[in-house]
Amino acid sequence: MSEATPKHKLANKGFSSLVVTQFLGAGNDYLLKQVLTFGLAAAGIWNSTLGDGGQSYVAAVLALPFLLFSAVAGQLCDRYSKQLVAVRVKQAEFLIVMAAFAGFYYNNVYLCLLAMFLLGTQSAFFGPAKYGVIPELVDTSKISMANGIINMLTNVAVIAATLVAGAIYEAYRGPEGVAAPEGLIWLPGVALLGVAIVGLIAALQMPKLKASAENLKVKWEFFAPHLRTIRRMRESDSPIFTVCLLKAGFGVLAFMFLLILADYTVVLGLPETKVGVYLLGTIGVAIGVGSISAGLISRNGIQPRLIPAGAIGLTVASLLLAWAPSSYMVIHRADTAMGEKGLDGLPNGITVSHYLARAEDRLAELRPDLKFKREGISLGDRLKRVENGEVGAMVISSAYLDTFDNKKKVARKIDDQKKTVGYYELQRDGKPTGLVATAVEARKADIWRVVG
Repeated sequence: MSEATPKHKLANKGFSSLVVTQFLGAGNDYLLKQVLTFGLAAAGIWNSTLGDGGQSYVAAVLALPFLLFSAVAGQLCDRYSKQLVAVRVKQAEFLIVMAAFAGFYYNNVYLCLLAMFLLGTQSAFFGPAKYGVIPELVDTSKISMANGIINMLTNVAVIAATLVAGAIYEAYRGPEGVAAPEGLIWLPGVALLGVAIVGLIAALQMPKLKASAENLKVKWEFFAPHLRTIRRMRESDSPIFTVCLLKAGFGVLAFMFLLILADYTVVLGLPETKVGVYLLGTIGVAIGVGSISAGLISRNGIQPRLIPAGAIGLTVASLLLAWAPSSYMVIHRADTAMGEKGLDGLPNGITVSHYLARAEDRLAELRPDLKFKREGISLGDRLKRVENGEVGAMVISSAYLDTFDNKKKVARKIDDQKKTVGYYELQRDGKPTGLVATAVEARKADIWRVVG
């Protein structure tokens, strides 16, 4: 039997529990997505598993369930109590993140991707329930405000998850993790599990509700309902089909930005935490500012003139991102004179240890005489091979230079050439090791590699 719930205000137990449940569910989805994205990006520990652009698989397995199951999910939410559906999907989430925990702990990216697909599936089933249950929890006059709160907090959850994902990934990878995690291998799984448990507790606080159509016969159709909807939109006299196409195009661009920016650990030489805060966090803030600004400008009606303004902004921002060249450092044995020569100080024909294919391509263009050896070992082991003379040098993303605590920046101004030469001197116990880190020269050709 249904429990009574006060519907005259938003701050009732039922709606509050729904808000918390949705906030934590969206946060878990994007926390797993972003940690996996960093792991499969250019400087990620799983970069070689799925190749360049591997982070696109993460987006695919998250989005696919919404295409497959949304129509069925809507029917199930009518056939059964929406409160019951919410509880069942949160119970499923608990089991799914256990699979993600195992995937991270045992360094199995495929198990993590399976968990991502299943997490997307449970979100696809939760979607119709969370929006359909609102009229049963709040008064009719409050429905629009309730929808706004749900959407706002969903965006906040996505932004928050994106911000913390970089720090969680860095801690999971460890300071020397290259092809396998060497840090807190339990951390991503525990974080996901903790959020899932709190989300389940919140869902259990929702009042029991009746099904809206107990006798509904569920049709197990997947793509057919979407095709029928598209056909009806095309046959209508309204511009709804064109608007939906434009909205879809914008969504594709947004997804592409989020995936590509994970590669900017290499491009800008920043660790994942700073990429999450500086780049992805800025996007989140900009979405909020843009939404509020558009709302204020459009308060007296729809303002189509804002569309080209936004398109111009996206174009300019895309070009600026493309013009940021990749950033690498070469570590090799050299004295002061050779260190100041930069890459010209590398002996001819030496073997360079690397992990990123992009780094090899870049160095090969600058120094065609060099030989390259791809090694999926830790930074510490690669550094020892350089120290012992087993390889002549190693190349790393500039982001990883922060893992070397004992380093000294050396810079000298050459008056006759009006320029400054510099490098990093690696030290141990305050004494030089004989190794230096030299920046790889940025070249114009790299601006197209960013999006290539």
